[in-house]
Amino acid sequence: MAVLGIGNAAALVGGAITDGTTHASNVGAYGKWQVGVEEGVKYLYHAEVDPSDTDALFVSPAIKGSWVNGQKITVGFNISTLGANVAAPFELQGSFDGKTWKKLNVGGGTGGAFSDDVEPNVVDLHVYTADLTNYNLQWYRLAEGTVGASEDQTNIKFNFNVSGLNPALEDALVLEDTTNTLVGGTGVVGGGIGPDPS
Repeated sequence: MAVLGIGNAAALVGGAITDGTTHASNVGAYGKWQVGVEEGVKYLYHAEVDPSDTDALFVSPAIKGSWVNGQKITVGFNISTLGANVAAPFELQGSFDGKTWKKLNVGGGTGGAFSDDVEPNVVDLHVYTADLTNYNLQWYRLAEGTVGASEDQTNIKFNFNVSGLNPALEDALVLEDTTNTLVGGTGVVGGGIGPDPS
């Protein structure tokens, strides 16, 4: 079973990730976030993913620690096209080096997962809160599915979302359409944020 980021193609079909090797800043594999604003609140999102491999652990674009360390964040997994009726956990993972990942104990499911099964056979938006007030990691990512198990989520299409970003960085989440980077001195390119396509 593969680990699949959202990728960076015009139509998001996923990008292969090798844990322990592929760095979180690899936009070709992890893809990148877009920034939305609703009622004055900034949040991260991306276009719908129609994965080329549905028997995979799906992971979000990388979330830089400076965006969420010390925050209580809200995360979402939106199933827009139903998949197979298999058990698919949803969790937040953290990393010191951007390559090696560990599930964080921030949810109510087994081992701290948000959910032991988000029921990929049901179209739904799953929303959870993660308290990161005691975390200070370099990288985070959302993960749905299971590595090493044959739990093919046939036909699923989905999106990840993150809200509750560090207020001190709110002004830095202003985009330059020509560079796809954050301004305000953050210098994010890989694992970063791109312009809102709307």
